[in-house]
Amino acid sequence: MGNIKNKTPVFLSINETNLLLKNTKNERHRIGISLMSYAGLRISELTSLKVSDINLSKSFIKIVGKGNKERIIPLTPYLQTQLEKYLQRNSTRLVYDGLLVGGCRSAWHRVVKKNSKKILGKGDVHCHTLRHSYATALYEKGVAIEKIAQLLGHNSIETTMIYSHISLESKRKAVNILDQPKNRYKSKLFKFFNRSVEHQVSLNNVEGLVGRDDLVSEINNQISKKRSFVLSGAQGCGKSALLRQIPDAIFLPEYLRKKSLVYILLLSSPGYLADSEESESLKAELSKMKVDDLIDAVKSVGKIIVIDDISDCSKSDKKAIKEISKGPNVVVSASSKIADRKLFDTYVEVKPLKRHYTRHILSDMIHMVDQKQKEYVINDILHSAGDNLKEAEYIARQLQFGKSTEEIVTSERSSNQVSIAPLLLLVLLFFFSYVVKSYTSSMIAFSYAALIVFRFVFYRLIMGKVMRRTA
Repeated sequence: MGNIKNKTPVFLSINETNLLLKNTKNERHRIGISLMSYAGLRISELTSLKVSDINLSKSFIKIVGKGNKERIIPLTPYLQTQLEKYLQRNSTRLVYDGLLVGGCRSAWHRVVKKNSKKILGKGDVHCHTLRHSYATALYEKGVAIEKIAQLLGHNSIETTMIYSHISLESKRKAVNILDQPKNRYKSKLFKFFNRSVEHQVSLNNVEGLVGRDDLVSEINNQISKKRSFVLSGAQGCGKSALLRQIPDAIFLPEYLRKKSLVYILLLSSPGYLADSEESESLKAELSKMKVDDLIDAVKSVGKIIVIDDISDCSKSDKKAIKEISKGPNVVVSASSKIADRKLFDTYVEVKPLKRHYTRHILSDMIHMVDQKQKEYVINDILHSAGDNLKEAEYIARQLQFGKSTEEIVTSERSSNQVSIAPLLLLVLLFFFSYVVKSYTSSMIAFSYAALIVFRFVFYRLIMGKVMRRTA
């Protein structure tokens, strides 16, 4: 009998894993590789993982492995952060009971092999290599074999949402070893100062609309008449929620020119299946076409096409959107700019939701054991967000990550904030020049005043118009 050589399984070091994740450009691919590398998921577990299986407030994911055996895997701070960002950026596309990344086994094997060969120069890396690297890194850091076996799902366990055979807290201490020390200590400090909020707020998936019956009827009426129109209203008034309720529509979170046109044609093609070889081949062919040819092709698909926000689209993009509506398609878009009402022949105005309706939505969304504290949290959110429903929902979702309302800053709120520090400094300079009666200090004060005027008048108004024209 010939000699049998024991082949050493291929695995990646922690540095190689981090390098692979850092240079993987596609966000969906990166989150899939992260789950296999930092949670030890099998490829079948990754493709079947649902959004509802992720509990960010308690920092763990529930996995259904071989033989329908459930196990709980705590999230490392790195993986928690990546999942938070992914869910926030894709909140309009992902469904609570839907798949997180989906895909098929062969497609994910190609993704891992392609990226590892391109980034690491290794052509023998596959999905199970990432799972093996996860277990190897834990073992090298001194984690007991019994705990590793539990994390990998090799033993039969009976799981609840909080505890399993090995306690969730014990597992969390084990997997956090994979993170850099400074990140681990930072995470502990963050949780210490926010422990009053953490583990108290959880969110329910709220479906349907509240207080929008008249608008829903108007939207359905326009669609039944095959009319394209714009939902016009201020930012955060609930336009996106109305658009997501339109049935049998191709939903685009934003218009991305060629990419969006290709996406519409892909979804309109018969027998389309994401990540299949036929669909990837069709996508490659469509990507080679010119934008004008793609627009002509989209004109004839005869679909309801919903584009969430066109406020920041360029004139050429808005012209293309109008061209798409000239065929049998019905195009419905949303904008916070009054000028965009002229894009189509008609528009539907969306006014901010009344405060008691917003309170009702938040009450259904937020789950807390202490009802008095829940009312306090809702009042705090409404005080911070005002009539902006989008901002109120965003603050509510951030609360389950252990943050307080004071720490949560949205882009809209930060853009509306005006610092009074320059004005106070200006008053102080003029007061000082008046007291000492110095020509030099007076000139400094006038120069500073001119600088403030230049910044707020010239930069914000004139440069803002230039940036909007070139966008």
